[in-house]
Amino acid sequence: MPGVKKGLALTALTVCLAGCGNMLQTDRPAPEPEVYAGQGGMTEWNIMPDAYLYHYENGFTGDDALGYAPQLQTVWSRLGAAETCGISYDKALMISLLSARFGESRITHELNGIGFHAVQTRKVPGFCSEKRVPKIMRSLNRYREGLFES
Repeated sequence: MPGVKKGLALTALTVCLAGCGNMLQTDRPAPEPEVYAGQGGMTEWNIMPDAYLYHYENGFTGDDALGYAPQLQTVWSRLGAAETCGISYDKALMISLLSARFGESRITHELNGIGFHAVQTRKVPGFCSEKRVPKIMRSLNRYREGLFES
């Protein structure tokens, strides 16, 4: 029987090694990375940068507006972006204008709105690009005049 056990052990080892070799095949394409579907990402506990950037560029709607007016989320996102990119503005004045236009308390505008979006924009690699900063500045100029619609 010792010869049979040795033969079985060698057979098992050969099958195992053959299986491991198959796992290392490189002729199979790598799995495609998941692409954000455009909905629900803003409701996650840890919002992924690609989900945030999608809504920054395409709008905060439905559940992704988190219970606030989509336009208010857009304004907050640009003000948070300004903070991330080091673009100065009169926050007290802006919050007064926002309260007059959209309601909500000053603390809601500052923390749930602007502060939240500043955190999210900091998580996006390369967010403060040469292309994006002038757009943020144009938005700020409109907001200073109380023009919050896109």
